[in-house]
Amino acid sequence: MKKLYLIPISILIAAPLSSFLSASIDSLISLNEELPKDEYFPFLNGVIIGTLYELAIYCIIGIPVTLIIDAITYLVGLHTDLKVYLLQFSLYSISAITLAYILLTDNYWAYLIVGIAVHTYFHILFFLKKKYSKP
Repeated sequence: MKKLYLIPISILIAAPLSSFLSASIDSLISLNEELPKDEYFPFLNGVIIGTLYELAIYCIIGIPVTLIIDAITYLVGLHTDLKVYLLQFSLYSISAITLAYILLTDNYWAYLIVGIAVHTYFHILFFLKKKYSKP
């Protein structure tokens, strides 16, 4: 918890990156569909609006979940990077599935979008912590 300033940095990096990835997947899936007449830049709109929504969700839900997962990891007392990674990956996956289930239970697209957002944030935060934890 001594590297608490890495959480906002990870949020600022992960929100646009995961929105870009989600909008890319969405545009590839809907490649053959006709665009609505009033929407000329659906990809750019998806990235911008997705980034704004994700920033809010990361701040409201992501920061407390991150602190809880860090506390669980500290209490378990794992010493190797691989074990810490696997434990945190599992806990973030459980939180992603839970959040997607709360948002939309019947939509598999929600599981994909939430999974992309959560795991992008997790990997950025994990590697930033790893980089700045050792001298």
